[in-house]
This record gives sequence, structure tokens and C-alpha cells, in this order.
Amino acid sequence: MTTQDTSSPLTAGEVRARRRRRILSAIFFFSLLLGLAAGFGMGLAEGGGLRLSRTTAWSLAALGGLSIGGFSLWFYKWVDEVEVKDNLWANTVGMHIAFAVGVPWAILAEMGHAPALSLSLILLLMAGSAALFYAAVKIWRMV
Repeated sequence: MTTQDTSSPLTAGEVRARRRRRILSAIFFFSLLLGLAAGFGMGLAEGGGLRLSRTTAWSLAALGGLSIGGFSLWFYKWVDEVEVKDNLWANTVGMHIAFAVGVPWAILAEMGHAPALSLSLILLLMAGSAALFYAAVKIWRMV
């Protein structure tokens, strides 16, 4: 007597969802590895244990920029219109807040009325405000 497989085959949508989940998991994993390597390299560079030539440093910076750009193009190509709209609005809000704080701060710093402009703080403000806006939009859509 033979047994028959009674499990149903996956639909096309389920196959796409599984493929997308695998790809995103792989991207997440490689991003973790890249972050670990970047953090380790920055730690060595800060202590003086890592010396990079100008060409190597610029090559690594270009590789990082191209990687981010390539992932962004892939992401915006494959996600739905609502997700693209939410991401673009969040980035627009983040950029506007960064400019609204950064430009007056830079002008006041040039005039000597404020401390020197902190680029790290402006970038953190931009990323944080974009993330907060994105989270607020997602929570608002769930309600």
C-alpha cells in the first residue's frame, strides 16, 4: 500500500512571499556582518592599529555608497506603492527637519553665536525623525 502526499502545493503568492523572506533574511544577515566588520575596522582605526591609504579609504566609501544605492533601487523596485510612498514621505520629513535645524545652526556657528555644527547630531536627527515619522504612519494605518 502506498501513501499519498496530502499536503497542498504552494500558491504563486506563497512562493513569492517565501522567496522575498529568504532574500530579506540574507540581506539582513550580510548587513549584520558588514556592520560588525565596519565597527571592528573603526575600532582598529581609532586605536591606530589600522592604517588605510587614501585610495583604499575612498574605495571602501564608494563600495558602501554603491551598496546602499543598489539595495535602495532593488527595494523600491519590488515593494508596493504604499510602502514606497511611506518611505519617501519619511525621508522627506527627515531631510526637512535636518535642514530646518542644520542651516540656522551653521549660520549661527559662523557668526559665533552657537557651538560648531555637529554633523553627527544632524544626521542622527534626520534618521531619528524619519524613523519616528515612518513608525507613526505605520501605527496610524493599523488603527
